[in-house]
Amino acid sequence: MYLAWFDDHPRKELRFKIAEAIFAYEDRFGERPNVVLVNATQIFNEDVEGVRVVSRSYVRKDNFWVGIEGIVASS
Repeated sequence: MYLAWFDDHPRKELRFKIAEAIFAYEDRFGERPNVVLVNATQIFNEDVEGVRVVSRSYVRKDNFWVGIEGIVASS
């Protein structure tokens, strides 16, 4: 599951926008995400707050999809 976060503030650095999105995810779901998806034009080649940042063409500019990938729940 992802939390969709939008921030188009022109003077805010991308790293800070991503950090705010991570905090919002933690606040909402009570756990730490392991990935943030960003638009392909917003290439960011480092982790933020220990969370992997990945660019994807299907994510709209200034939108950040914060979530957990690669973990399968056991039943």
